[in-house]
Amino acid sequence: MSSVAPSRGDARPSRALRRAAAAEGAVVRRGGARGAAQAPPELVARRLRSRAWRAANSWWLVVPAVGLPWLSFLYMGLRARRVRWVLAAVAYLVAFVAAGSAVGAGALFPGGDLSIVLGVLLGTGTWGLGLVHSIMANSTWLRIKAAFTGEPALEAAPAPAPVQAPPADPVVALQERLREVVRTANRAGGRLPDGAVPAVREIEDVLRPLLAHVARRGADVEELHNLEAIVTEYLPGALEHYLDLPEEYALTNRGPGGTTPAEELLNQLRLLADGSRDLQRAVHDQDARKLAVQGRFLDAKFRRSDLDL
Repeated sequence: MSSVAPSRGDARPSRALRRAAAAEGAVVRRGGARGAAQAPPELVARRLRSRAWRAANSWWLVVPAVGLPWLSFLYMGLRARRVRWVLAAVAYLVAFVAAGSAVGAGALFPGGDLSIVLGVLLGTGTWGLGLVHSIMANSTWLRIKAAFTGEPALEAAPAPAPVQAPPADPVVALQERLREVVRTANRAGGRLPDGAVPAVREIEDVLRPLLAHVARRGADVEELHNLEAIVTEYLPGALEHYLDLPEEYALTNRGPGGTTPAEELLNQLRLLADGSRDLQRAVHDQDARKLAVQGRFLDAKFRRSDLDL
């Protein structure tokens, strides 16, 4: 296993560069190329997914294709600081020099046909091996090249600490949901039966101040459950079920009970208005009971007989 010596001031290599180095059996300890900054992982992944980028950075395959694999591996080895590629470049260069020498010697001396044949075979084999080696090394080279930015290395800014959102107030959510239901009724006013939109607004007139009151003093479990049922289920459900029907059907078709869907919607809205007022009275009665309980407590604690010495 070869190792690339660290250089002072180089940036830590990106994950893509370390993966590419591991695939070739090298250990990259600091920056993949001297003076080149490492691109962020998102940019590396985007480059490797781009066919245009991969094609534009695979131009070097033309060099071994024309018989110069040693030149391409020398360039890549120096660019990426890969000792193995530099050694491959030296080996290919030596093989080509040997092949050329054999062909030259065979041409100069009588009876050198065998030397010429051996030289041609060595040169052709070296060219084929270099081309195959180049194609196999291209994917590794692209991963390394994708990690280069060509800019001076910069220290990555520390990630901001995650900000946790405060827990949502259920009463505030109910207030917003109520406004949405009223807006839905207003927009669909042309499809709703006469009296439906005023009935929805009547329910809003009861629930809106009730929700504001509960938001100020806090809601107990039962109150919150009843409010959620009306605001998030009963009222929007009645409107949605009615709007799902064809308009003519909703106005004219009578069901087993003898009422049309339009009349049924108005009946449900009246029931919801009455239920909202009952809930409002229950909330205020609860507040009144709490006041009465405190009054009895204060009366028992500070009666004049208790204060007498």
